[in-house]
Formats: sequence, C-alpha cells, structure tokens
Amino acid sequence: MKYAPQLLAAGLLLAATAQAQTRLTIPPLSPTTRIHQNFSTSYIDLTYSRPSLRGRTAFGGVVPNGTVWRLGANTITKVRFGEEVKIGGQTVPAGAYALLAIPDAKEWTFVLNRDTAQWGTYEYKQALDVVRVQAKPTKLAAPIETMGLTVENLRPASADLVLAWDRTQVALPITADPDRVVMAQIEQAMKGEKKPYVQAAQYYYSTGKDLTPAIGWFDEYIKANPTEYYGYYWKAKLLQKAGKNKEAIEAANKSLALLKDDKNEVSKTEYTRLNQEVLAAAGAKK
Repeated sequence: MKYAPQLLAAGLLLAATAQAQTRLTIPPLSPTTRIHQNFSTSYIDLTYSRPSLRGRTAFGGVVPNGTVWRLGANTITKVRFGEEVKIGGQTVPAGAYALLAIPDAKEWTFVLNRDTAQWGTYEYKQALDVVRVQAKPTKLAAPIETMGLTVENLRPASADLVLAWDRTQVALPITADPDRVVMAQIEQAMKGEKKPYVQAAQYYYSTGKDLTPAIGWFDEYIKANPTEYYGYYWKAKLLQKAGKNKEAIEAANKSLALLKDDKNEVSKTEYTRLNQEVLAAAGAKK
C-alpha cells in the first residue's frame, strides 16, 4: 500500500504526457463505411467497419463458427430501414437495428437486434432480437481481402444484403411492399389541390393496373396544359396499352402536331420517334 501514492503520481504523469503529445493520423486497420441505398419508396442505410484478412482465415479463424459476431469490426454493425420491410417472411418495422450474424460452414444465422449502442457483442442480449433468419453461404473462387457488405439485386420490392469476405459469400433477402405505400400516397394526394396526375398515371402504366383512371388523369393534365405535346403522347401510350387504338392514334397525331413548334431539337426528335412507336403499335397506316 505504501507504493500507492507513487503509482498514482506516475499514472497522472503518463496521462499528462500522452495528452501533451501530437496526435497522429494513422490509417485504420478496419475503416468505417457508410452506405445509403435508395430502396422501394425509401432507403437502406448501413454503417460498419471493414476488417481485412492480413494473412489470416476469416471464418473458423478470426471469426469463430457458431458464435454471435458483430458482422464487421469495432462497434456493432448498424442497419436502418426507411420503411417496413420483411426479412425471412418476418415483418421488420422501419427504424435502426444492430445487425449481427452467427457464421457456420453449412448455414448462417443473421440477427437483427434492438440494441444499437452495444460495442461488439460483449453485451449482446438475445432477448432483444427482432428477427433471426437462416441463409446458406456459397464458396467464392478467389478470396476477398477486405470484408464487404453491399445491397445487390435491387428491384422495386426486393434486394439482397450481401456479405463477402475471404472465400465466403452469403445473402440476406429483403422485401418491401412499395405498392401499398404508393397507392396510399396517390389516394391521399388526389384529395389535395396539387394532384400528381402524371406520376400517378405513369405508375399505373408501369405496374399493370387498370388504366381507366390513369387515362382520365391525363385528360385532366391536358385540360391544364392544352399546348403541350407531352400529355398527348402519354395519353396515346396509355390508350394503346388499353387496346383503344383509334383513340391512341388520334392522341399521338395531336402530340406530333404540337411537336412541330418545339424549339428543342433533342426533345423534338425523341418524342417524334416515341409517338411513331405508339402509332406503329396501334396499327396506324403509314
């Protein structure tokens, strides 16, 4: 005990010396990465640190099989969904989650956990899990030095969160329901003053819905913009898809007539071509 004052004084001296030293900027061994990926009607955000092999083996080596892993290095990997999604058929509300995994040679388990403040997995509590999903790993032909998490195979309602490191790749499928969100937006917006006629009609066209209301929306757009070729072109496009070829031909010809006054040669050339495609599809005689 008689050495305690001397040890305390030495510790304070070392701390003071360290604080007085110039702080160096050193490349991190596992740099932090942030990804913002537009998905469905919102986004997927990822924040994680990327470890490298540096001559080691990733799984069964640096990362033991069968144990909960932070899915990266340093602090916990975090994922944020901008809207409700489904993972493994299980509903995940919009919000931020800790993303972990339990690697294994034959099957992985991905884990979404409510505790986004934990460091690593030292304070991991399974009781806070939101979702656990199994996924099959695949073997890569060549090793990947630095671990990567990416959002791949993007479609309007689905995507894969893909991990690749060493010779292992494993994907976590994510699905959303953008149609439910968009249709609710359209219903609400059509009650307001600034009705999104064009976007709503184009959404109906691209998703194969009944085009009757969409054609009516372009009628309203044309009433407000009677000298624009754009509205007539899109009305022709909708009418042709709906099988109303005679009306489609009339609308396309009206668009072409208005295009003659267009001073922009690029748009004039482009929409002349597009109208001609509608006319051809509608069976117009040359």
